[in-house]
Amino acid sequence: MIDLDKNNVAAYVASRLDFFNINNHVTVSFVGEGNLEEDGDGFINYVFRVSDGTHHLIVKQCRNKTRSGHDIHIDPNRYKLEYRAMQIRKAIVPDLLPDIYDCDDENRVIITEDVSRLSISRFQLMKGVTFPCLADHMARYMAATEFYTSEYYMESQPYRELGVYFTNTTMRRIMDVGMFLTSVVPEDTVGHQLDPEFAKFSIRVAAHPDVLLARQKLRHLFMSKGECLIHGDLHTSNVFADAKETKVIDMEYAFCGPFSYDLGYFTANFLAQYESACFRPFDSEKDREDFKAYCLSVVRDTYLKFCDYFISYCHEDSKPEYQNIPGLDEDFRLTTLREFIGFAASAQLGRIVNAIPYADYDEIEDFIQRHNAKCMSILVCMIFLKKWETYTSIDQIIDDIKGVEEIYCRNIKELGY
Repeated sequence: MIDLDKNNVAAYVASRLDFFNINNHVTVSFVGEGNLEEDGDGFINYVFRVSDGTHHLIVKQCRNKTRSGHDIHIDPNRYKLEYRAMQIRKAIVPDLLPDIYDCDDENRVIITEDVSRLSISRFQLMKGVTFPCLADHMARYMAATEFYTSEYYMESQPYRELGVYFTNTTMRRIMDVGMFLTSVVPEDTVGHQLDPEFAKFSIRVAAHPDVLLARQKLRHLFMSKGECLIHGDLHTSNVFADAKETKVIDMEYAFCGPFSYDLGYFTANFLAQYESACFRPFDSEKDREDFKAYCLSVVRDTYLKFCDYFISYCHEDSKPEYQNIPGLDEDFRLTTLREFIGFAASAQLGRIVNAIPYADYDEIEDFIQRHNAKCMSILVCMIFLKKWETYTSIDQIIDDIKGVEEIYCRNIKELGY
């Protein structure tokens, strides 16, 4: 196996792809050398941008040791699952994925289109940039790729074979723990440790009996409900976008899970954006309020459009067993509503209270304001985790976000913060 680096990757690409012209002006960069806005916040794989001036490529190699040097036990053959997941999704929503060129089993490498003509959506959102098509594009991406890999559409045998092929145990273990388990007492043997920066506050929520119960119930759903092929790590650093175009990347976590999980994980990022926007600097208060309104509209519209797209696919293409069933559409909307906000809250809480980077908050330089953003977010998560099984409309969820914000901001104002 060859270990790719900046010196040999261009020749390697030329040996794999006939159309790549190594005699042109070739440029190579290693993803991770640039800043977060350029390269994102991933740390596992060795990724190169390679261009001959005409073709702009991503070369991704999976090794036993991570890019950041951490020796974590993950399957080095995860590249195969990522490549196959991309092929499946590219066949379903070709406009929402990069082009796919090659998979090299000997060297554990995949080569795809470099879509960095677009921007990593997370870091543009942190600057107050909005994407008018993003909610619709992401709703369609999730609804289509999930419906057409579900038992609503697939025959039983290939559907079950899909679940076996994408078991992906070692990669999904990262989510099994990180999104649902937090170490709240010293004797805990599972879950990430609390961030000492504000553990005295966060433990009151993370260790609350109602929160612990909700997260365990949601984890059980996540572990046992294999409804469709999900992305598994669908956050805004894995979505490139501009005003008209969207591309979803990084599919090595693919496995079969709940319809609602990717929706929850994706929209959790917009909850974080909203809550951090309450406390980070903006040029004007109007800019702040406009951006906050946009974040809530993405949460609302992504859920509604996801359900609309999914139900339309079901009406058009589901198996006869699922046609003309009274109440099925309404049940799907309600189940998705409750599960997605539960997953969003558990995932967001896990990221905030643990001592791991979370760019949506970490970029707030003022310690007090960063602390306020995180604390308010934790309280929103607590409300959602207490109420997730009782919601009946997306507007109730939006109202709860605004209600927590109003009470929290009023109290800190009275305290002089």
